[in-house]
Amino acid sequence: MDSKTELLIQGFSAFAGAFFAFLFLRLAEFFSKIYERQLKHYNALVLLETQLNELGGIIHDNLFLIPFFNNAITSGNIYFSKIRQLPINRSHYVNLHDIDLINDLFSFNNQLRKLNDDIDSLTDGYLDIKNAYIQHHIQKQDYLINAQIYSEQLIAIEAFLTDMQNRTIQLMAKVRLMANKDIPLGTKIGRWFIKTSGSSIKKEDISKEAKKLFKEIESTKTKSQKDIEEIVKKIKSNSR
Repeated sequence: MDSKTELLIQGFSAFAGAFFAFLFLRLAEFFSKIYERQLKHYNALVLLETQLNELGGIIHDNLFLIPFFNNAITSGNIYFSKIRQLPINRSHYVNLHDIDLINDLFSFNNQLRKLNDDIDSLTDGYLDIKNAYIQHHIQKQDYLINAQIYSEQLIAIEAFLTDMQNRTIQLMAKVRLMANKDIPLGTKIGRWFIKTSGSSIKKEDISKEAKKLFKEIESTKTKSQKDIEEIVKKIKSNSR
């Protein structure tokens, strides 16, 4: 082998080594970005399920308050507790990778915003009439007339909250199923890239999961009611 041929082989070997090193570096960077994207999607699902759970608790609390609110004001009494606003988090749009879920979440948040507007209107309106009554700017009869208007608004908000509770459970069921299927394993990501399960989840699976959630919520309600009854019994026995 002459010197020229040897130099050509050495040059080609150096080039091939640099080329493959560059190629492997780019591939590693490519798969790393895929993993990071899938991880963001999964973390967003986990966080979203937690937030929907908290939202369900606020809705439940509001539904619990409304009958007491309604009975108090229509009886001519003042009610001091407030119906809470429902939190809206739009940060998940950036991290979620499933377009169907993003659309569902967008529609869901839009319904939350409308319901919050109704809650704001009721809260602000009742605050004005309550303060006027406390400061003796209006008579009881005037308070009762206005209370009837707010009573009708409360009944409407109660219906909207019940509907939103069902929407929350349905969305939470879908998110929970997706989180169980979209766990970011390295080998799975390398094979399937950023494949998500949203489109493959059947409606009957969501319904089954929603039924489980309904049972969990009812069980929590029953336990909470028993705890309240026990506390009331203790208070009554101590006051005797």
